[in-house]
Amino acid sequence: MKKRILFSALLLFASTGALLAQSGRKSTSPSSPPATTTSTTETKTTEKKPAAAPKLQLRVGIDRRATFSTVPFYVFDTVLDDVIRRLGEAEIVFATSGGDMNRSDAVKAAKQEKDRWVVVLEIRSIYADTGQQVKNNQDELAVDFTTIEPETGKIKRSGQTHQHIYQTGRGGITLPPKNGGAGYSEYSIKQAALEAADRILAGFDITVRQASRF
Repeated sequence: MKKRILFSALLLFASTGALLAQSGRKSTSPSSPPATTTSTTETKTTEKKPAAAPKLQLRVGIDRRATFSTVPFYVFDTVLDDVIRRLGEAEIVFATSGGDMNRSDAVKAAKQEKDRWVVVLEIRSIYADTGQQVKNNQDELAVDFTTIEPETGKIKRSGQTHQHIYQTGRGGITLPPKNGGAGYSEYSIKQAALEAADRILAGFDITVRQASRF
């Protein structure tokens, strides 16, 4: 009887040990992966810079063939350079030189362009055109401009600016006697170019701040 009781006790102890061992093994088994926690810091989206406004492209030429004895050749180069420089002061404008061209050449050139407008400049002496006699060595310089649409070759805008200048001798533009300071005539030529450029830009609703004038 005692042996039976002892055997039963040993069997119960062995069973209890086995259960505890199994419980231990289960507790060491890998648990389900922890839930991934998202960072509370929000990812900043990269702010896209606004696309730059498309540049207005201009090809600017000047008619050097319609010359007058009262206008020296260097004035044509000066006006062309100053007009292109002034146009380029507008941030959305890209202006390049088209060299020597008359209006007919400019229309043909514009028809070959896809995006670039063509502008042709003409310089004339008001006194010479009208047959007036120059008084006190003073003449009036006019800068004509014509803006031509790309592809179509249609003339969209045109205009003229005027500036009083002084001339001496044949083809010379200089200071009037006993008047004005150094560079006065050069200033007048530049002013004529500046005004022409500003009016060209105005045709595209573009303005340049006054502080950037010559």
